[in-house]
Amino acid sequence: MASTTAFLPRLTTITFSSPTQPLLIMFLLSLLTLYTIYIAIYRLYLSPLADIPGPRLAALTQWYEFYYEVILHGQYTFKIIELHKQYGPIIRINPWEVHIADPDFHRVLLPTNTNRRRHRTPFFTKQFGADESIVATNDHDLHKLRRSAVGPFFSTQNTRALQPVIEERVDALLARLREHGKTKKDIPLNMMYAYSATSYDIISEYCFAKSEHAVEDPDFRAEITNAILTGSNYGKIFQHFPFLVPFLASIPPRILAAISPFYRTFLHLRACITAQIGEIEESLRSEEGKNAHLDIPHPTIFHSFVNTEALPPIEKSVPRIAQEGQVLVQAGTVTTSWALTISTFHLLDQHATALAKLRKELREALPDDANEPIELARLEQLPYLRAVIKESMRLSVGASGRTTRVAPDETLRFKPSKLCLRCYPDQLKTTEDKEKEWLLPPGTEISMTSYQITTNPEIFPDPHAFVPERWSGKENEMRLEKYMAVFGHGARVCLGMQLAYAEMYLMLSKMWRVWEGGPQVGGGEEEDGKEEEEVEEKKGRRDGRTVGRLRLAEGVTVRDAEMAEDWFIPVPYRGSKGVRVYFESF
Repeated sequence: MASTTAFLPRLTTITFSSPTQPLLIMFLLSLLTLYTIYIAIYRLYLSPLADIPGPRLAALTQWYEFYYEVILHGQYTFKIIELHKQYGPIIRINPWEVHIADPDFHRVLLPTNTNRRRHRTPFFTKQFGADESIVATNDHDLHKLRRSAVGPFFSTQNTRALQPVIEERVDALLARLREHGKTKKDIPLNMMYAYSATSYDIISEYCFAKSEHAVEDPDFRAEITNAILTGSNYGKIFQHFPFLVPFLASIPPRILAAISPFYRTFLHLRACITAQIGEIEESLRSEEGKNAHLDIPHPTIFHSFVNTEALPPIEKSVPRIAQEGQVLVQAGTVTTSWALTISTFHLLDQHATALAKLRKELREALPDDANEPIELARLEQLPYLRAVIKESMRLSVGASGRTTRVAPDETLRFKPSKLCLRCYPDQLKTTEDKEKEWLLPPGTEISMTSYQITTNPEIFPDPHAFVPERWSGKENEMRLEKYMAVFGHGARVCLGMQLAYAEMYLMLSKMWRVWEGGPQVGGGEEEDGKEEEEVEEKKGRRDGRTVGRLRLAEGVTVRDAEMAEDWFIPVPYRGSKGVRVYFESF
């Protein structure tokens, strides 16, 4: 016993009094300090971007961006616009990225010539949580290959061939709204959920030949919309901490539901998409099902995708195709529905003017039978309808986050354009400032923001106002179209652009042919022009073309229909109850 207790102090001495431990810790801390100092000196003084204007803290660390994006909830887009007002049209927004605010540089950064290579960056694409999807493909050539298999489905021709599918879902929503106006006219509807349900059904049918019938759901499957929005919100965190994507996916569903029920629903949606892709692949490989998709009355994306010879087998694995499905469903559900929501707000807000003008055009140009199909090509020729859609799209922003590109093979030259000089007269005062040319070497990360272009007052006067008339006239429309950056530009322009326009044309034309607008509930008297409007509406009711009236709910303001946070998709202010509308059927 004595020998054992005598040994214990010796163990203690050997374990805790080694002189090398504090020295090692001091050495490691010194190395870390020296490395940090080196990084700071390099980023501030030695980097190829060291002479680019901008806040020093942003050049030093990406925690500057993290603060505005994550802590302040999607505010860096607005902060960047403020920084441009302070520093001019070219600024450094993080240690390795330059942001340019010259609208005319947009087509240099995003060229239509696919031989001019443009990579995306890992930091930009990590937010999607779908690294193998087209939208998250960084390499230019691999993106070109992957896009070649899906792009044809979103051509103008194929989109018009899909009109019966779109129209059936639009008609289903309008029938649902009319029934609501008969039985629940005192309960306002959140239009974002109603439109999202329609878009969700359409993209699901096109992708998988299987509509989810969200339109018929009592709540319009609102949990799907909320889940997609939550997934986009988390994307800002994933950019900075990409390891969280697999980590969250590994958490048991019950625990995740307690932490974030909407993100749990988002992961469930992704799992359902993966299962559907697996079923399609298994069916096509079976003797009974290999030709079954030929009986579907419209083309379907993933039945054809699995069979395509444009891609090697490794590009057609179920997990990779499922990521394409996830992104298509996300983008196809919430972007168009937001544009429709914005359109509905502004048309009802201006029901005596803009809406009255639109309804007059629709009633004069289209047949009395609201159920009679009208070709998209014909709808696209209605000037005021087209103007309303263009203006709604402009205000919707599209993808609100900045677009980042890397030119791997060429030095990009930036010199302020004449338009840019008008945009920044206080920052570009001297001849030297106006004539200076910035050389951005190959590999430089360069970004621009569509929101900054589509709300530029030099291009769109009174940019936050809903003014369809600004698109009047072919020449004027073509001039503005050049800066319509909602869908991006060039080789990576948004795949779903034509589908989004098709949904807008069919929804707005069918809806406003048969529904009239009225003053906001609790909002006071109607605007000037109400007498002319009332005459037109009474005429419409007499001939049976008008089936009911829409009115904005009390408390709904323009803040509910404009971007307050950038989650890569625009969302209104926190606490917004959405654009809520009362329906009253006659």
